[in-house]
Amino acid sequence: MRGRDQRKLLEILRVIAEANRPVGARTISDMLSGRGYNLGERAVRYNLRILDELGFTRRHGYSGRIATPLGLKELRDALIHERIGFVNTLIEEYMLRTTFDLSSGELVANISLIDRRDLERALEIMEMVAESGYSGDLVRVYHKDDCAEIGTVCSITVDGLLLRAGIPVNTTFAGVLEIRNGEPCRFSDLIAYAGTSIDPMRAFMARRIARVMDAVRSGSGKVLANVREVPVSALEDAMRVLDRARSIVGRIAVGAPGDDVLGCPVAPGRVGIAICAGVNAPVAVDECGIRIRTRPISTLIPYGEMSRIRFYKS
Repeated sequence: MRGRDQRKLLEILRVIAEANRPVGARTISDMLSGRGYNLGERAVRYNLRILDELGFTRRHGYSGRIATPLGLKELRDALIHERIGFVNTLIEEYMLRTTFDLSSGELVANISLIDRRDLERALEIMEMVAESGYSGDLVRVYHKDDCAEIGTVCSITVDGLLLRAGIPVNTTFAGVLEIRNGEPCRFSDLIAYAGTSIDPMRAFMARRIARVMDAVRSGSGKVLANVREVPVSALEDAMRVLDRARSIVGRIAVGAPGDDVLGCPVAPGRVGIAICAGVNAPVAVDECGIRIRTRPISTLIPYGEMSRIRFYKS
């Protein structure tokens, strides 16, 4: 899924919103055709499922889909005001706001909500993912009425560490990383952070194309990861930071100067760094049939409030 697919989702959302009534896949396909988008009814249905998972649309009986308040807000932000690069702006904001130094301060976190009755099993699954290296094992658990809130470390925390060390860093892509025989192989799908207002991680999660538990159980599957670039001249300093950061995030892969990293393109004079995403743990929970809702790059959490998963299981 690349930039044109993101625009396609937004165009479908705009068609639904402008209809002012529930509309079905066939009507949407016809209306898109009139706007120059050749998208068949089956393809529209596929994209509608993604919009439903993102919370931008919902079914209205058997009549079709309507736009939700969240979907209408997305249109106002992304289409009317043309907020291209919104996610990159969010990442840069959190990179600057994090004060984490590997022993104290605030780190960037993803937030997941889950039924409290499913918490123990969810933590067991998340620990398996962490032990396999596809996420960190630091979490914060809050209990809220009948649900539990689980905070996991977002890999953007590492970008903040690099920035605080004086290393210019640019988060470039999110993607689906193939795992074979327990080792990262190559990205099979990529979305550029620049030029999108839909969080790529949320889009991948909505499509449910990761196979995190397959990677955990058999050594071959698909996990979510993202890529950032640093200048070649800063590589030595960056490696010192990365070596220390491995204790809080999943696997880290560093490419050769100027070369692709696991099949992801890298600009000349730069080095690509791929890090397994913190959302892999909740994605695995979802794969096991436990309902969980996750918001990537959601908040800052003091390091002192985080604990190893096993602490919450004891």
